[in-house]
Amino acid sequence: MDNQKEEQKLVVDMMTEGYLSSFRQIEKVLGRVSTTFGIGWSGLSILNQLATNPNVNVSDMAAKNHVTKGAISIQISELMKDGLIEMAEDPNDRRHHIIKLTKKGQKMADREVAQAKAMAAKVLNNMGEAEMMRLHTDFAAFAHLLEDTKLE
Repeated sequence: MDNQKEEQKLVVDMMTEGYLSSFRQIEKVLGRVSTTFGIGWSGLSILNQLATNPNVNVSDMAAKNHVTKGAISIQISELMKDGLIEMAEDPNDRRHHIIKLTKKGQKMADREVAQAKAMAAKVLNNMGEAEMMRLHTDFAAFAHLLEDTKLE
C-alpha cells in the first residue's frame, strides 16, 4: 500500500510541476505563433484546412477542431472581417456556401505551412519520427484519461 501511495505522489508531483511547466511552454509557443500571424490558433487551423482541402465544409472543420459548428461560424466571420476568406453561394445548391481563401488568406496559409514545416524539421532532427509518434500516442492517451476522470 505504501508503494502505491508513493507512486500516486510521484504522478501528482509530475503533473503539478513537470507537465504544467511543459504545457505552459507549449501555450507560449502557440501564443507566439498567434502573435506572429496576427490571428488565433483556431483561425490558423481553419486557414490550413481550407488551404489543404478547398472542399472542406463547416461540419468537417467542426469535427476536426473538436468544436461546434457555431464556433467555426464565429471564426469564419472573424476571418472574413480580416479579409482572409470569402464565402459564396454554391452554384449547385443555394442552401450551401463555398468557403475559400482570399489571396491574403492563401499567403498567410502558405507562411503558416512553411513555419510548421520548419518546426517539424527541428522536432524530427532532435527527436526522430519514432519518438515523436510515441509521444503523440502517449499524449493523446494521457489527455483522454484526464478527460474521462470525474471531478468531484
